[in-house]
Amino acid sequence: MADDDPLILDLSSGSVLGDEDLDDYYVNDLDYEPTTWDDLDLEVAFDLPPVLPPVRLPEEAELAAQARRSRLLADLRALADEVRKTTVQIAAVNPVLLRLAEEAELVERDDEDEDLASGEDAGWLDDLADDTDALDAWGYTFAEVLDTTLEAADDSDPVIGHDLDLEGHGPALVMSLFLNLREGVRITELADGFKEDATAGLEAEDAGRQWQEWVDAHGDPLRLLLGQLERLGAVSVTDDMARLEPLGVQAVRSKIESEGPLVPLLPAPDEMTADDLVVVFMQASDDDFEAELASWTALRGEEQAARELLAFAADEGAATRTAAVTIVSRFGQVAEPAWREALDRAELRCYAKPQLAKLAGFDPEDTDLPAELEPGRADVAWLIADTFGPFSHFDLGGEKLPFDFAELQRVGEFEKPDEVFEAIARLDHPDAEDVLAMIGKHASDKTTAKAARRAAYKASTRRAARR
Repeated sequence: MADDDPLILDLSSGSVLGDEDLDDYYVNDLDYEPTTWDDLDLEVAFDLPPVLPPVRLPEEAELAAQARRSRLLADLRALADEVRKTTVQIAAVNPVLLRLAEEAELVERDDEDEDLASGEDAGWLDDLADDTDALDAWGYTFAEVLDTTLEAADDSDPVIGHDLDLEGHGPALVMSLFLNLREGVRITELADGFKEDATAGLEAEDAGRQWQEWVDAHGDPLRLLLGQLERLGAVSVTDDMARLEPLGVQAVRSKIESEGPLVPLLPAPDEMTADDLVVVFMQASDDDFEAELASWTALRGEEQAARELLAFAADEGAATRTAAVTIVSRFGQVAEPAWREALDRAELRCYAKPQLAKLAGFDPEDTDLPAELEPGRADVAWLIADTFGPFSHFDLGGEKLPFDFAELQRVGEFEKPDEVFEAIARLDHPDAEDVLAMIGKHASDKTTAKAARRAAYKASTRRAARR
C-alpha cells in the first residue's frame, strides 16, 4: 500500500505472498517424499501461509458446464467408445492418453498386450449431466494429468534421459500458476525452472545431452504437461503466458483448504460487501486491491463506500478495523461526511479526529486544534488498544516488547504510565484486558510492567461487573 496510508499495524507480514516469494515456488528443493497430487501436502511442500490471497470463481453450475466442455474428457470418452465398438491396437494410441484411460479403467490391455479391451469403468464418462458427477470426473482427471503425463511419455521410451528427475512437476506447475493468478507466468520462466530442476545433480554436458534426447523423443516436457492441462480446461496458454483457468483454480483451492490454509472466496463484484473488500486489502496484491476497490466504489460512489466501510469497521476487531480505516483514508475530501458521522462511535473517534483535522488543513499533531478534533484520553487509549490488540493474541514466549512506553505518555499527555493503562482499563474494548496483560508480561521496564498488570486486574474486575 502507499507509504502515507495510516496503517497502525503491518498486517501483511506472514500472511501475504509477495512477488519475491513467488519466484521460489516453481522449483523447490524439498526433503518431502510425496510427489503425487493426492498425497502431496501443499501447505508443507510449498510453505504456505495460514491465509492466501482471495479468489473469485463462477457458480458450481458454470464450473460443471466448463468441465463437460473439456476436450481431454472428450478424448477419453471417444477412446472408450472406440474400444467398445472395434479393435484398437495399443500402438495406435497416444501413450499419454492411453495411460490416463488405463488409470481411469476406461480401457485395459488384453492378454497379448497388443490390443485394448474395455475396462471395468468403460462407461464412466458417458453421462455427466449431474454437476457433481461432471466436477468429480474432471477433478480425478486433473490429478491424473499432473501425476502421469510425463511418466507415461517417459515409460514409452525408458532408455533415453534415464537420469532426469521428472517427478512432482505437475503440482509445482499448477501451484506456481495459482500463486500468480492475475498476471500468469511466462512460459520461458517456467521452462527455465523446469529444466533446472529436472537436471539437478547432473554434470552440465550430461544434463544437456539427456534433456535434448528426451525433447527429441517426446517434445518439451513443460509444453507436454501444459498441453494436457489446456485440453483438460485447467490452463490457458497465450502469448508465451500460462494462466490457471477457473476449473484449475477451484481444484487447487479445494486441495489447499483441505490441508489447513484458507483461500477466501470472493462473490461477484456487484455482491461484494465491505467485509469482502477488506479481505482483499489485507490478503491480495496492491494491483488486485486497486481493481476491486475501483469496481466496488463505482457501484455505490466513494461517499457511500466510506460510510459502509466505517460502519463495518466499528463492529470488527482491531486488525480488520485498522485495515478498513486505511481504505477510507484514501478517499480524501469526499469521505468527510462519513468521518464526521464516525465521531459518534467510540471505536472510530480516534481515527476520525486526525482525518478530519487533515481534511480541514490542520496538522493532526498540532496542539492548537479545534476542540472537537482534539484527541481525548479515551481516544488515545482506544488507539493504543487497537494497535497492540492483534499482538495480544500471539504467544510471545519470553520476548520483551521493543517499545518505549514513555512515548505513550507524550502522545496522550499522560503524566505517568499508570494513567495510560488506567485509561485503557476503562475502555469497553474487547482487547483492553489482553493488551494490558501482554504489556505487564513483556514490558522491559519493571515499573511499566507492574503498572500494566495492576490495570489489567482492574479491567478484569470491570469486565466481570458488566456481565
